[in-house]
Amino acid sequence: MKRLFSLNAVSRIVFLLLTPVFFQYFAFGFIWHSIYWGVVTFVVLVWMGFILITPLFGRIGCGWFCFMGTAYDLSSRHASRATKWNKPKTWVRLLILILFFASAIAFYVVNSGKGITHNFAVIPSFLALDFSMHYKIAWMVDVSLAVIFGLLLDRRWGCRNLCLMGTLCAAGAHHSRLIPVVDVEKCTGCGKCEQDCLLRIPMLDYIKNNKGLITNSECILCGKCIESCKVNAVKLKFVWNRKKYKNQIQGSYQKG
Repeated sequence: MKRLFSLNAVSRIVFLLLTPVFFQYFAFGFIWHSIYWGVVTFVVLVWMGFILITPLFGRIGCGWFCFMGTAYDLSSRHASRATKWNKPKTWVRLLILILFFASAIAFYVVNSGKGITHNFAVIPSFLALDFSMHYKIAWMVDVSLAVIFGLLLDRRWGCRNLCLMGTLCAAGAHHSRLIPVVDVEKCTGCGKCEQDCLLRIPMLDYIKNNKGLITNSECILCGKCIESCKVNAVKLKFVWNRKKYKNQIQGSYQKG
């Protein structure tokens, strides 16, 4: 499990480099175009899939495949200032979510009145893989903005505040069964996991107050905390019943 972050890094670098090839099939902004034309496209199916599995597997879409998140992570290593954990701005998230879908639906209604929509027919290949200059510029702008945000703002600030898919995936990840779990008996409280976390999640708070269950919905399951821990106290585990797990931990303390 120590090699998990290395595998994660390879996965995200590959997707960062390959995304230009299938930009319309992976960049979630094209969900807007899909609604506009009334079509269920491949990009809709991809992100619907990621959202649906978050209650089980958490935010693996954000942590293992997102090219924007990768750009954030690469640049934040060279940030001009120290970053700290800040909770996502819920009102900003909701505003962007509402504006995105409301505007797309409004245009769909207009198109429907003109008789040019497809009434949400399932046509995965509707957005052709035509990586024209327009899409090249869009991809470069996306990556450039992620790099700038990574250099100037908190780690993955855009993911936590501006990304509508991040918002939707976080809602499901509140109930994720796959989470980092810290063995509090092994943990020395050094804080290395928190320091190295790609999102600066306050790991020590969860270790002290949540029996080592890292239940933060912003966790992207990258495995960085596992790699950072020198005493092998952190593992990814399926925890089906959090309350029962914590009671078991408490019971082991009392027996000890």
